[in-house]
Amino acid sequence: MHPSLARKTTWAALMGAALFLGACVTSNEESTVIDPLFADAKIDARTAGQSLSGSFEQSKDWNSTVTAPTGLQALGGVSTNVGALKKSTALPKMSGDTDLGGALHANLDDTAKGYATVYAEYELLLVNVKDTAVVKWDDKAKDTIKDNENIISFKRVSTSLGGLKVETAEFTDGDGDGIVTAAPGKDNKVHLVMTVKESGSTEKTSLLVGAGPDANFDKEEDNTILEATWIKTNKDGMVTGTGAYLDADGDGVITDNSKTCIVLAKYSEFEPLLRPFIKKVDFEAKVRVFANKAGDEPVSFSYQETTKFGRVNSVTIKNREGGTEIVKGDTMTVHMETTVSTAADTLKHATIDFVMNMGQDLKSDTDDVCYAIHIATQKRFGLEREAEFHFISDEGIPHGQEPVAGSFYGSAKYANGQTASLKGSFSPTGFSAEFTGPEGNKVTVEYTKSGDLVGNP
Repeated sequence: MHPSLARKTTWAALMGAALFLGACVTSNEESTVIDPLFADAKIDARTAGQSLSGSFEQSKDWNSTVTAPTGLQALGGVSTNVGALKKSTALPKMSGDTDLGGALHANLDDTAKGYATVYAEYELLLVNVKDTAVVKWDDKAKDTIKDNENIISFKRVSTSLGGLKVETAEFTDGDGDGIVTAAPGKDNKVHLVMTVKESGSTEKTSLLVGAGPDANFDKEEDNTILEATWIKTNKDGMVTGTGAYLDADGDGVITDNSKTCIVLAKYSEFEPLLRPFIKKVDFEAKVRVFANKAGDEPVSFSYQETTKFGRVNSVTIKNREGGTEIVKGDTMTVHMETTVSTAADTLKHATIDFVMNMGQDLKSDTDDVCYAIHIATQKRFGLEREAEFHFISDEGIPHGQEPVAGSFYGSAKYANGQTASLKGSFSPTGFSAEFTGPEGNKVTVEYTKSGDLVGNP
């Protein structure tokens, strides 16, 4: 999925265009006219050359970079972090607000109901932070041992200067025992809800997190994520985006830091930020998340965007067998396609296929090689209605390098039914091509490695 690599071979297309430009202007007087609007049209070399180079330009319209939703970026990095609230001594047996020192306070008004509140407020660089922990009022709250309280809930609110952005993280019980604090010998779970309010929109990510066998949320080696969803709403409360991480390998968890898992990520959003011409994006991918937070790699990938002008652009990846799993070191086809819903659009349909090997490192393009490029377009209006271009390299082209040898073929069909085509090959020893004009006339050329013309019948 690296159009930049494919563009390294653009000189082949431009050579084809140059050959078209060198052909003779031909008349359409003897042809069968399909579209009366172009009955007197001249299919000259310039028009034919633009067909191929224009098709190649279609590849530059693609944007396969998907920005993950804010709340879903930190998959696996979950910790309750309730230790941010420290008690310097036993919670005092008195009512009212009590200063515990170090910006910490305790409110004991509700101890009769079984809990106390510990809170703190402090200023960081351009951010105001408020932490609130509700502590179970039991012997652990009353003793003099530091940091052994049973936390019922924890909330952190971070507000930027001027209130332009407000981020909230809330931890609540997820296993039914009424506390967030993990207890040995049981299946500890916590609900985590992260909310971001900015520029009139609200993003909320909800996670159900397991502490693992060590019964410690803050030691992430065996933490698990059991549920993960994301939702975005606008200022009117309308849903503008949704996302989820799902279990894709049937082990009952989304991620488990102690073992490798496969995760299905799904994401959909209307009018994504900083993309003014996009109406909606849809993304789905499977990701292999390695044990011990050792990284991840893609397993499958598909992406679709709908523009505000009625075009739908999609990207899919298929392996040699036609399946969706990305196979290391094997031939893959990245398929890009544009369909158009409006009859007023000049373009009707377009496809681009990159045949390539993504190497052994699926997250890096340094070991990628490209084998072939196939481009096809169909248009509703204009003189040129269909065009295709195919480039096949004799050997894999490493990422960032130029092709050494290969063959190419291009053709164009026009509104009056006539066609033109170009085919040829190149190697370290030279270049040869044959152009067939709209009326069947052929022109062949051959150049040596030094650029000398060998033949031009």
